[in-house]
Amino acid sequence: MNKRKPTLPETPKIKVLVFCPSDLIQSGILRALEVDPEIDIVNIEKSTIESFMESIRKLLPHVILFASTDSLPNIREICKAIREISKDQLKSQMLLIGNIPSHEEIVSLINVGARGYFDLNDPSGQLPEAIHVIHRGEIWLPRDKMSSIMDRIISVVGRDLKEKTLDQLTPTEFQVLKLIGQGKSNEEIANILFISKNTVRSHIKSIYAKLDTHSRLQLALYAINSALF
Repeated sequence: MNKRKPTLPETPKIKVLVFCPSDLIQSGILRALEVDPEIDIVNIEKSTIESFMESIRKLLPHVILFASTDSLPNIREICKAIREISKDQLKSQMLLIGNIPSHEEIVSLINVGARGYFDLNDPSGQLPEAIHVIHRGEIWLPRDKMSSIMDRIISVVGRDLKEKTLDQLTPTEFQVLKLIGQGKSNEEIANILFISKNTVRSHIKSIYAKLDTHSRLQLALYAINSALF
């Protein structure tokens, strides 16, 4: 009797929503992503910000690619709105695509919810990698500008949080913050501290409230800036 080999479960695809008014840039994005079987483009928006926001609500994408060659005066509000939409749902990670603005603007956009910037001058073959990176909750920035931008982010976050003290945290919350600074995932933190992932999430939510922070990046930079390890 031939035994059937067990079939391995398929890896869930990364659902990507694209906003791109430019047909030329849009075709380049699609060409760059078609080579990655783990990426599923669920919709392409090119008309209005309103229809783009409605697509986010309906489709709950894992990653949002927001491509624009123009400097949008309301881009901060767009980032904030996306963060608000996904607050109580599946969290969508947003990657901006365009010409790299000033370091200060990048820091400002990351602080309101963007997970990175992909430079139009970077090799298109790096775009799938960028999507996987921000899907894991990490930051993507142009490699030649990464160091100087991160230095700027750390200084800004350190300044914003300098009035906050670690005295507000319980011993377990302190350990969770320290492990976040080391880049540990919720599952890794749970295993290290012998607690459930739900408990880890509860501790992180409490830390957000006590330190008045809104992202894992801010917590990690706070841990780094406080020399917790």
